Amino acid sequence: MIALVSRPLRAIACAILLIGTYMPIDGFAEGTANWAALARRDLQFAGDTIASRHAGAVDGQASVTGPLVNGLRAALAETEAVHNEQDYLRVMTRFIAGFGDPHTGIDLHLAPRGWTGILLDQVEARYRVVWSEAGWPNELPPVGAVAVSCDGVYTGTYLQLKVGPFVNRSAEYATTLSSLAQQSMFETGLGWTPAQCVFELADGTSRRFDLPLRRVPEQVSHSRLNALRSIYHTTAKPVGVTQLGPGRYWVGMPTFDGRQASAAYEALYPKLAALKQPAWVVLDLRGNGGGDSTWGTRALGALYGTDYSNQLEEAGGQQEYLIADSVTVDLLKRYIAAPEFANSREDMIEVLAKVHAAIKAGSKMALVSGQADGLTADVIPALVVHRTHGPRLAAIIDRNCFSSCMNVLQQIRATGDAVVLGEPTIGYSPFGEITRIDLPSGRGTLLIPSAVFRTAQATREPFLPDYAFPGKMGDDNALTAWVNRILDGLAAH
Repeated sequence: MIALVSRPLRAIACAILLIGTYMPIDGFAEGTANWAALARRDLQFAGDTIASRHAGAVDGQASVTGPLVNGLRAALAETEAVHNEQDYLRVMTRFIAGFGDPHTGIDLHLAPRGWTGILLDQVEARYRVVWSEAGWPNELPPVGAVAVSCDGVYTGTYLQLKVGPFVNRSAEYATTLSSLAQQSMFETGLGWTPAQCVFELADGTSRRFDLPLRRVPEQVSHSRLNALRSIYHTTAKPVGVTQLGPGRYWVGMPTFDGRQASAAYEALYPKLAALKQPAWVVLDLRGNGGGDSTWGTRALGALYGTDYSNQLEEAGGQQEYLIADSVTVDLLKRYIAAPEFANSREDMIEVLAKVHAAIKAGSKMALVSGQADGLTADVIPALVVHRTHGPRLAAIIDRNCFSSCMNVLQQIRATGDAVVLGEPTIGYSPFGEITRIDLPSGRGTLLIPSAVFRTAQATREPFLPDYAFPGKMGDDNALTAWVNRILDGLAAH
């Protein structure tokens, strides 16, 4: 996330992260006996870095300090059992996943290495096959079959024990088991796919199916997996505006990453400003994992005028604090130079000046947005700036609306009469401004937030829809028809 001077945050989050390269250091080559030492060194470095460079740790927030102390102790104790690459990947991934926050990450260059040929999802509290690949060398369970157990363990328990420890989504979130099921049939180097599962078929009989992996990319192409991705990762319609019906418009917002969508957003704003007497504008935020929330705020400005959109930004009463040190200075300089963040450049220059002032004053944290009025995170109010003109808003969210997407959702809700549709998000993260720090081994990169936001939203609190969509979030036709029915019902009242 990125904050503004005297105005609330404009989020820059996961979308800015770049993939590094794998360059192992001397002495830790594949096949050597040094995996335990490598893991121990990288883990200790990760722990020390989080303690000193994570804004939540510096700020003393329990959601960070607890997993840091307890998770590091357990992970270091486990390093003696690290004998190969998979052991190393598992211990590193599990430690970082323990923070339960996608803003705190590790890039170990994991990608699908193998696939079982099927996709699972949680459907009506059961784990069903939602895709079964045709022409697979071994027989696969058909679409609709229920995975009762895997490797002798009930499927839900299997997911929690084998997949859950490596995924930074808390078990309390409504969509977590669905996400775990979707990932469980792909091998990424962590060794979590089952060898066989028992499936209940449509006729009520049960049958065991072996699930040998086929290698990616030798036996399964990456393009094939990308084609299937829409089944388990929903994406909003492309950036643009289409008419749903009289006075109703649908606006696609699949990302706030300026590198991908800056031209499309610049073309969108005049179209929004030119809408004729819109009654409803539906903002489609499915799959929007973040970027620069300025793109969303400017859309609100096109609909209502900048004075009102600025008030919506301020409605949360947020304060943003950045770690005051040279690493943050370097991060801000990179943001200022990045063309995708040109909309926020002037604000970031002011933020940089505040960080320099805090360093000069000897402060650990620099207040760069909001007022130093003594408010703490648990008493900052969530304000409403009632809409007096323009269309009523509906926002469509899903499990992958995160970071700056959540910030824009806060602005939408601040209009006072917006309606939120879709499925719950994962929990809110009060962190941002991601710094990339390479591990000593060169085998990966830590992703550590330098900023903490004090806001009315509680840490890890999910955003819940006012109306939950009963179908699959990726079914555009069904979703569109359902949205129209909801809006019809609201208009009637």
